[in-house]
Amino acid sequence: MDKRQAGKPKRFKIRHILLGLLLILGVWFAVFRIGAYRDLQRRLAELRQAGYPLTLAELGQTHAVDPARDNAVDYYLAAFPQYSELDDEAKLTLPWVGRAKRPVRTEPVDPTMLQAIEAFLAENEKALSLLHEAADLDYARFSRDFSLGHDMPTLPLLDVRQGARLLALESLAACVDGDPNRAIETVHATLTLARSLDDPVTISRLVQLGVRGTAYSNLEQMVNRVSLTDAQLRMLSEWVQTYVNPEGYRHTLTGERCFGLAMFRAPGAASPENGGSKILAAIVIPMKIIGLYDRDMLAYVDLMQEYIDALALPEGECLTAFKTTAEAFQRGERGGFLTRRFAYAPLRTYQLEMRNVAHRRVTLTVLAIERYRLAQGGLPNALDDLVPIYLDAVPVDPFDGQPLRYRLLEKGYVVYSIDMDEIDDGGVERNKKNRRADNSPKQDINFFVER
Repeated sequence: MDKRQAGKPKRFKIRHILLGLLLILGVWFAVFRIGAYRDLQRRLAELRQAGYPLTLAELGQTHAVDPARDNAVDYYLAAFPQYSELDDEAKLTLPWVGRAKRPVRTEPVDPTMLQAIEAFLAENEKALSLLHEAADLDYARFSRDFSLGHDMPTLPLLDVRQGARLLALESLAACVDGDPNRAIETVHATLTLARSLDDPVTISRLVQLGVRGTAYSNLEQMVNRVSLTDAQLRMLSEWVQTYVNPEGYRHTLTGERCFGLAMFRAPGAASPENGGSKILAAIVIPMKIIGLYDRDMLAYVDLMQEYIDALALPEGECLTAFKTTAEAFQRGERGGFLTRRFAYAPLRTYQLEMRNVAHRRVTLTVLAIERYRLAQGGLPNALDDLVPIYLDAVPVDPFDGQPLRYRLLEKGYVVYSIDMDEIDDGGVERNKKNRRADNSPKQDINFFVER
């Protein structure tokens, strides 16, 4: 047998080995690709069976407007066009709506500023009247067509914020005039305005938190400037407690997942102005072919569900769970290219949620202290003195699970939370001068009463 004949069986064996390897690779690829698709569909079916919306159309069904109910939003939409424009002088002399510094809670309001406030309120009388009329209704929901996805018109968030600022001006003017009833009505109108933003979209949620924060800040001005009766304090406490949807952030995360899944299903469909990208669409084509895209989409679904499930944990554990999940995806230990783009945002939003929770609890505690002061003729030595008559229990600081801090001052007191940096700075006020040894800012969430 010559050498050429001796080499044929060897070449034949190598060829078949290569073909076998390609066959094995093809089978593995098919199993991986089909398995990824099946795993994704099975997970989506489980969540849908649990009642979660997973498409923008399903999201719209959970947030439909009830046409049979009187809707406060109708009054808001009538109020917004009535806003008076700020001229250059007003921008310099008005706080909140302009660039003037807001008066400190105990200092007298400059007569020029007060005159400008009263003039601006008079110009916006019609808008303010409508904002107050809306506060008398117990239902407020903006109509939304979620099926439009990123092309859906945004809510009039700037108008809502402007309404809250107008009400802050009115609240200050009422306090200076010594009119607690009018001041109380402005807080009520601000809290009900915030309620209208119970919308499953993150930007709406963030503006809602800001409007609520404005209401709590208005209360700080009020408690320092006017005397309130026990009945008024109890009514304010009830509003602060009840005008909050405890499922609000869960709905926001659920809604954001629907928008995220819509992006996964059509990554290049949105216009570049709304975040769509032809480059992104090109990147995902090979990912789809080999099955990595479905795996990434499944990772995104599970990421958002981990955040949603974490909301059922105690607050301290919830924050830890959010951090653990976000950091794992950020380090690349879990998820793929697209999922890691979304991984950190819910943690930051949740921290802002907790700041608002802390601000609300601090406010409720102060209202309870003021009721105690009226009844006892002096301030409590500790927050435990408020239990069980004025509080069921001492509110917990959501950032460390400890009771809120309370400190008596030379005149008055401060109630505070340690905020998201989890450092107790003694309730010191936030400003550029109050910094730690390492030059980082001190940032407790506080409510001062100096009378």
